[in-house]
Amino acid sequence: MAKRTVLWWGRFDAGYSRNRVAISLFKELGWDVVEYHVKYCCKLGDWEYLFRGPKGVKPDLVWVPVARQRDAMAACRWAHRRGIRVVFDPMISAWDKKVLEQQKWSADEGRAKRLLAWETKLFNAVDMMLCDTSCHADFFNKHMGVPREKLRVLFTGTDEKVFKPAEEGEDPPHDPKAPLRILYHGAYLPLHGTEYIVEAARRTQDLNIHWDFLGWGAYKAATEEKAQGIKNITFLEKVPYVDVPKVIRTADIVLGVFGTTEKASRVIGNKIYEAMACCRPVINEYCTGYPPEAKDCPAITFIPPGDAQALVDAVVPWIDKREELFEMRKVARDFFEKCLSMDVVRQQLADILKDLGF
Repeated sequence: MAKRTVLWWGRFDAGYSRNRVAISLFKELGWDVVEYHVKYCCKLGDWEYLFRGPKGVKPDLVWVPVARQRDAMAACRWAHRRGIRVVFDPMISAWDKKVLEQQKWSADEGRAKRLLAWETKLFNAVDMMLCDTSCHADFFNKHMGVPREKLRVLFTGTDEKVFKPAEEGEDPPHDPKAPLRILYHGAYLPLHGTEYIVEAARRTQDLNIHWDFLGWGAYKAATEEKAQGIKNITFLEKVPYVDVPKVIRTADIVLGVFGTTEKASRVIGNKIYEAMACCRPVINEYCTGYPPEAKDCPAITFIPPGDAQALVDAVVPWIDKREELFEMRKVARDFFEKCLSMDVVRQQLADILKDLGF
């Protein structure tokens, strides 16, 4: 059978986790991946293709990757003229980000209505829409009217060549008397609810617990300001991507998202995949998009969003159960392998391609 080709279209970062995972899985499934990077004008990417597009390529499928709404219409025009289908993997809605998450615009404003209409049109123009959770599929159907038959779930996954169990001697020595170390790592997004983590740290200053923060982003400065004077918080220096697992493995528990925005309740954060791949239990607010097995997994503790005391209550009991917590490392990895691993995501992608007739 002839090898299939997917054309990765737009102004995208191939190194971004979601793109890197999907590209690697296409290759594992036997596809050639050809990248077309729009340089000048996303809206006219189909015209730019005439001059700058990869020569001699006859793709079987066009893929518009994460957050590239501006590229989608041009990709559809180019592909549909040639009878090629387009898959869009937006991950987020621009309207959701502006109106519901950041609350910069009111839904009643003209600009918000225009953004919703524009996004609705392009989401319905593509042949298939991908969602990182079933919750986002529900969202795209409810707010943008995308038909259910055009929506598919593809978990985010993580790069298991980077995020993996420790080699012999890589993990820090297990010391049950050392402070219980809790880690937040991420981009300081509103949905992460870092202010509740800071408050939980403040309430545990006199206990044998230490809270580490790793990452960068627009809300980092605000988080650092809230943390001033709290003695059991450390803001770690930025490390290269490949060294993030080393930081994860210094933690006993890794934190997910705790924000009160609607989006926070629809996601499984990258940090959950990364932490469990590295054999660390996690605490997170509940999302119905988790695999059903998550509710019964002792390595995942679900708490209500926006509740610092609930986070305190989830952490404190582990101070006196350090051996049990150490055993949760294997439980976390076992759950990851069964429900969130690249094997799972690869099968999801294979099923999506089968639905497309490949």
